Amino acid sequence: MSTPVFLGPDVCLTAEDVETVARSASCCVERTEAAAAGMQRAREALGEVERSGAPIYGVTTGFGALVDHASEGSSADHATGLLHHLTTGSGPPADRSVVRAMMLARLQALAQGRSGVRLSVFDALASLINASITPDVPEIGSLGASGDLTPLAHVAQVVAGDGSVRAPDGSPAPASDALAEAGLEPVSLDGRDALALVNGTAFMTGLASLALVRAERLMRRAEALTGWAYRLLGCSLEPLDAVLHDARGHAGQAASAAAIRDEALRDGSIPEADRPLQEAYSLRCAPQILGAVREQLQYVRSLTETELNGTNDNPVIDPDGPRVIHGGNFQGQQVAFAADALNAAITQVGVLAERQLDLLLTPQRNGGAPPLLAWRPGPTSGLAGAQLTATSLVAELRHDAQMSATFSIPTNGDNQDVVSMGAMAARRAYEQTDHLAPILAILSLALTQLTHLRRAGRADGPAPAPPPWMPDVEPVVDDRPLRSDIADLAERWLHPD
Repeated sequence: MSTPVFLGPDVCLTAEDVETVARSASCCVERTEAAAAGMQRAREALGEVERSGAPIYGVTTGFGALVDHASEGSSADHATGLLHHLTTGSGPPADRSVVRAMMLARLQALAQGRSGVRLSVFDALASLINASITPDVPEIGSLGASGDLTPLAHVAQVVAGDGSVRAPDGSPAPASDALAEAGLEPVSLDGRDALALVNGTAFMTGLASLALVRAERLMRRAEALTGWAYRLLGCSLEPLDAVLHDARGHAGQAASAAAIRDEALRDGSIPEADRPLQEAYSLRCAPQILGAVREQLQYVRSLTETELNGTNDNPVIDPDGPRVIHGGNFQGQQVAFAADALNAAITQVGVLAERQLDLLLTPQRNGGAPPLLAWRPGPTSGLAGAQLTATSLVAELRHDAQMSATFSIPTNGDNQDVVSMGAMAARRAYEQTDHLAPILAILSLALTQLTHLRRAGRADGPAPAPPPWMPDVEPVVDDRPLRSDIADLAERWLHPD
């Protein structure tokens, strides 16, 4: 078992923490003492307010548009009804890593001590992560308004011993069997427990965290590939001059220029005399473009990690009152905007990389190498097919780059009359990284192929060694399928060891 990730109001989780827990089945989570104390105080405060006779949403009332109707029957029945009516959804099951990210995000929100959930319920949810039990959660169903109700309901069902989980082979299996096999007991939920488990932004926040970490990784790869292109083509380094970028004042632009410059100067750099005074924008303006991406990702990180470490419930418990405060902290507009911003940044990196690829495959701009970097133009086609894939992927990026955060559709008897669509925005951003990674993989294959052509005397110019982070790739002498090469590199760029 790896070092545990601690949860509580005295801990500030990062997007990297989310990825660590999401991707590692051996990673466990533990609550801090402050978390335990805070949750116990909130639960006691909730009891005081309830005994005073004050109305409490979800405890003494119905849910959603039925808030004006009193809760009847046992609290356990009330909880069961909530989970049953929300356990809907559609589409394929969410990836295991996404579900684990969602559970972690919900746990950290509960650990703030403002939700009124029982400590035993928190521990039962944490045990699912620690036992590598993954609830079966459909991708589609959340509006990101009253929290991520539908996906979280599928998780809460498992806590209660109902619903289904993902078996090792990916098929659904009864949750009761999985709990028994792990030596865990289902927990009987009351109305407040059930509402606290479902009434938060965990699905969108977990997804946005994963997408952010992947996007930052790919952005750094794009900077390195750009620097490699500068070095291989013998471009002037003036567009990377620190004075030029300091004059404009954007910190992200200066940082990107420095990262590109570091790679361009690896093992020295000798500008080619026949390169143009001013390169195409895909090279000359790369620091400005990727620098803007850097700053966009900083904005996304700020919003996402604030949400990750905050209380996104309704109602919120104030133990000092004691009070139960009714409001709308479950509304996911911040994360929705952040995910849309992330999507736009990812898309523009793909646009830039595809244009750099086209430059490398065009003799008029690649220093006289063969068209499409074919070993024998005509008898062989080089990277022609790979470029078609890159072009198609850019089309996918652009198609899916539209905003989701303004797609509000009233629902729930017009109770939820403005919704954030944050879950959809986060899903789109996460999926966009799967489109960007193979574009960067194809760009790296083109840089490698140009190096091989020069070493074989089939293209003019020096052939500096590829960077050490680039794995060995055989030259495309005779046309061969490149699908596995692209997939392997894309996975490497998304998830380095």
